[in-house]
Amino acid sequence: MEDIILLGLGGHAHSVVDSIERNGKYNIIGFLDKEEMLRKRFKDYCVLGTDDELQKYFNKGIKNAFVTIGFMGQGTIRNRLYQRLRALGYKLPNIFDNTAVISENAEFEDGIFVGKNAVVNANAKIEKMCIINTGTIVEHDCTVGQFSHVSVGSVICGNVLVKEQTLIGANATIIQGKIIGRNCIIGAGAIVTKDIQDNVTQYGMVEKYRI
Repeated sequence: MEDIILLGLGGHAHSVVDSIERNGKYNIIGFLDKEEMLRKRFKDYCVLGTDDELQKYFNKGIKNAFVTIGFMGQGTIRNRLYQRLRALGYKLPNIFDNTAVISENAEFEDGIFVGKNAVVNANAKIEKMCIINTGTIVEHDCTVGQFSHVSVGSVICGNVLVKEQTLIGANATIIQGKIIGRNCIIGAGAIVTKDIQDNVTQYGMVEKYRI
């Protein structure tokens, strides 16, 4: 198995660790996080240091890293960490839970997490650093833009475009053919039947723009 180091010990990290262990491809060295998190642990894995030690672990021969911080209200944190890891030379593999159903014709960039019982169907494209969480359905011919998070139980119907750094809330449904703009938050349980502009936070039944 190849070694991997994880960035951020929180709730999302617990899901990622579980999927890594189930797949048996990577050996988790531990976590890096904020200084106040030092020596905290999940299962057998400890917070070893802060993000400032990324270079040290790379020099020790650990070439794989994965960001285990969730969306946290915005995609910019995951974006920043991705840029830093890439600049240092780390590889950011994709972590797919072995219960996920993934089309052979789907396209994935790097640093992506696909959780338990998620479905990514034919000709879908998932751009870098996305989270496709537990029980989510991303249907055929969809694109989910970089640094976006599709929350648990969401349904993205066919031929939808979700632009970058957008959160689709738990159990939200995006009707086929719609466009969701950049830096949007679609609330839990929302039903979206119209396109959404950039930088919009929207809840409930979305039949027209409410900015």
